[in-house]
This record gives sequence, structure tokens and C-alpha cells, in this order.
Amino acid sequence: MENNTVDVVGLGLNAMDTICVVPVFPQPNTKIPMREVRVEPGGQVATALTTCAKLGLTARYIGSVGNDRWGEIQLASLRETSLELHVRVVEGAASQVAVIVLEDGIGERTIMWRRDPALQYPVRELNRDWIVSAKLLHLDGCDSAAAIQAARWAREAGIPVVLDIDEIYNDSTHELLTLVDYLIASSDFAEDPQALAQRYGCPVVGITRGAQGAVFLSRGKRSESSAFKVPVADTTGAGDVFHGAFIYGVLQNWGLEETVRFAHAVAAMKCTQSGARRGIPTLPEVQEFLRQQ
Repeated sequence: MENNTVDVVGLGLNAMDTICVVPVFPQPNTKIPMREVRVEPGGQVATALTTCAKLGLTARYIGSVGNDRWGEIQLASLRETSLELHVRVVEGAASQVAVIVLEDGIGERTIMWRRDPALQYPVRELNRDWIVSAKLLHLDGCDSAAAIQAARWAREAGIPVVLDIDEIYNDSTHELLTLVDYLIASSDFAEDPQALAQRYGCPVVGITRGAQGAVFLSRGKRSESSAFKVPVADTTGAGDVFHGAFIYGVLQNWGLEETVRFAHAVAAMKCTQSGARRGIPTLPEVQEFLRQQ
């Protein structure tokens, strides 16, 4: 399947999440029993592409894991999907892990994470054909130099670039932001899409606000959308799933309003189950959910 045309290619994070469910969020210097502990696969780009594949798109994932037990589990989880994989196993590196404290009955979470710097994807190992044989490129900006190179290749080939961003990783992040067509950030990163659009020149900028919905600025036109109300079990990965569903809408040539509504629906359905990828729905399930709204 290598270098065959795919709908979407993504370069970025994968992680193994240890989810600890507690009755109430712990206070400093206290002990509290955990009601449940689970290990689940996650990571921004890996989860977004898993969403794309679950919705019926063909997808290629590029990333890194360490040569440890966590990396073996992550690779096994990715191989269970229909993703085309180009994953480096880095000798001597530790795979990315996160510990997620989830308050039972609330669904909101606190995340503590660690990523070995050795997991940065080297530009020299990036294959141009992996990028330009896709219809869309998805990034999270973590693999800074490789992400910039991939975005440049995509721009040269006329391929749209979607970016999921929640922090400035280093000075080169600013350059990457100038190479993006769809910049979708968390509310922790920014509150005003217009400021981002003016600074970086992105045609479409969105800010996701969790249960408060999202606000988008498309070529100067601002729009706000509401999230769907569902029984929330866990918000982990909701933003990543939103990005995957947004990509689906872009590749269907839907308008922005329809694309965002679809993305809200997929993210909401994910939130009804714990874990970043566990609750990702299929396309018929999303269509039925939207019919019922």
C-alpha cells in the first residue's frame, strides 16, 4: 500500500493513556481510592486519523514510538485499525505516556504527560511521496521541523493542511502556522480566531470550546456553533476526534456549517464512552445520531 493515494496523511503524536477514575478530584496531601484504572491508546494525530478511518476514509499515519512495552502496545492498537503505518521504533527512547485523572460522573479530566525528545520525527526520514500522494495533510505541530517540511510539500502540491494546535512548541511553530489552511486550536491556545487569522494568514481558523461549542472565522466571516448535549463519560480525545470528523467534512466538500455540525456530533458520541478512541462512531451511527437531533 506504500505511496498509494490516500484520503489523508497525518504526522504527529500518539500516546498510551492511563486513565484513573476517581469519585472526586483529589486535594493536595490526601489519599483517595480509584474506582477504575484503564490503559487506552491516544495521541492527537493518531486519534484523529483513527476517526477518519472509522468514518470510511483511507488514512496514513507517520509517527514514532520507543522500543519499550508501551510502544509495543501502541503499535498493536494502530495495527488494529485500517491505517497505513509509517512508525519509527526509536532504540533507547521511551514512548509517550499520559496519566489522566477523571472525576466520575463529571467527565472532565486532568492530564499529566511525558514525551521523550528522541521521538521527534527526523526530516531526513520523511518521504515526500507519503505527503503528496494524499488529498489532505493533518498535523499537530509537535514534530516541528518535519511538520514544516511536510506542510511545505503539501502547499507545493496544492494539498490542504489542517493543524490541531494547543501550544507553541518552539519558535518554529510560528512558521508552521503560516503554512496552514485550516487552523483549529483549543481555547487554551487562543480565544479570538480573528487575531490568529490576521497574524498567520490562515483562510479558516477555529477555536474549540468543549461543551460551549466552537467559533470559526472563514475568510473574514465569523460563525459560532453549539456542542450537542449528551451524557458525558470522558472528554479525553474529544478534540482529536473533532479534528478527524472535520477532515471528513472537508474531504466531502461540505460547507463549513455542515462540517462543524458533523464534527460536533462525532465528538459528542465519543464523549459517551471513556478513552480517547473507544467511543469513536461509524458513519451510519453518526448519521442516525444527527437524524435524532
